[in-house]
Amino acid sequence: MSDTTLGMAAPRPIRAPSGMFVRVAWRNLWRHRLRTWMSAAGLAFAIFLVSFFVAMQAGSYGGWIETATSLMVGHLQVQHPDYFDNPKTTHSLPNATELARRLEQAPGIAGVAPRAEAFALASSGERSFGALVMGVDAERESALFALPGHITAGEYLPRRDSAFVGAALAANLGVELGAEITALGSSEEGGVAALILRVDGTFETGQPELDRSIMQVPLAAMQNAFEMGDSVHRVVLNGVDVNRLGELEQAVAELLPPGARLLNWRTLLPELEQSVQLDRISAQMVYWLLMIVVTMSVVNAFIMTVFERTREFGMLLAIGMKPNAIVAMLIVEAVCVWALGVALGLALCLAAVLPLAEIGIPAANMEGMEEMAAQMMLPERLYPVVKADMFVMAPAVMLAGTLIAALIPALRVRRMRPVDALREEE
Repeated sequence: MSDTTLGMAAPRPIRAPSGMFVRVAWRNLWRHRLRTWMSAAGLAFAIFLVSFFVAMQAGSYGGWIETATSLMVGHLQVQHPDYFDNPKTTHSLPNATELARRLEQAPGIAGVAPRAEAFALASSGERSFGALVMGVDAERESALFALPGHITAGEYLPRRDSAFVGAALAANLGVELGAEITALGSSEEGGVAALILRVDGTFETGQPELDRSIMQVPLAAMQNAFEMGDSVHRVVLNGVDVNRLGELEQAVAELLPPGARLLNWRTLLPELEQSVQLDRISAQMVYWLLMIVVTMSVVNAFIMTVFERTREFGMLLAIGMKPNAIVAMLIVEAVCVWALGVALGLALCLAAVLPLAEIGIPAANMEGMEEMAAQMMLPERLYPVVKADMFVMAPAVMLAGTLIAALIPALRVRRMRPVDALREEE
């Protein structure tokens, strides 16, 4: 006979208010305090590590870029359209004085330095070596770039006929302070350009390709010798904040004369961009591996939860609670564990990052690390940067992992029969 025939109504499915789900789920978590704290601590540890190293990466990349571009390259450069691919003397920018003055007015610009360049044969006595002669404004270069700070002897371009020579080039030429150097090249008009210079300073950067090839001279002397007038080959720009390079490019692009080409550090230093991308990818692989391992531990915790509460779930099914409602309750429990882990992890991360963002972490001056730091262009100190990524990436990934961790054992609930579940032994 049916229930209706006996005068008994079939049990209606229980529909609990959504707020009750949260309260019940929260209370269920503390039935096994140790397991809940261990699951939350695992999530917090993963979120702390990933968020902390995301902040450290952001700071280290900014340090790499600043160190690499501060030597000579700058954040941006304005050039003749063909100069980057074919650095000929004739590929120059006219009216350099007016162009530099105009670019200095761009918002976000820290400084502008015009340069003229030409490959020449540097000679002293019977020795001759090829060199890149760079005509520079000494005052602007000293204010913006680090090369003048690498001086090993003498002064930085104190006179109109001064030469600032790489230490390796000076050794190859056999010259010392006060010695005379002759530089011969080809002028814009196709004639012979000659510079007679006196070595007033030498520098050493630790990068052999620069130390044996660069010779800086006053810009006016370079322009006169190579018959350039008021032309230059590069106008180098530094911004106030390299992390806002897109805004700076847009502001500078609006001020460029027709036909000029704007290049950023990514184009000028492709090896640095590749190093940053490679480091970011390798770090993300480690982050994902860590988060997968933590997610597996959460999966294990929820599997144990479902097995231990089989009779409880059987009773809820017997009194009319839908399987989907039980699954939803397990998901709410998982989200509560995740929220607890996120709060702990981000609090620990901020407690570590905020002080370090002020005082920094020594990098280049670590004992035994000086040579490697110079090769990798590391700054003296690394400053972690608080970015939105550190609050979003790890918590979002761990939320997805936690939900999956809850759904996998919850599938058992959907296949559960109330009679069999109630007979399950404790």
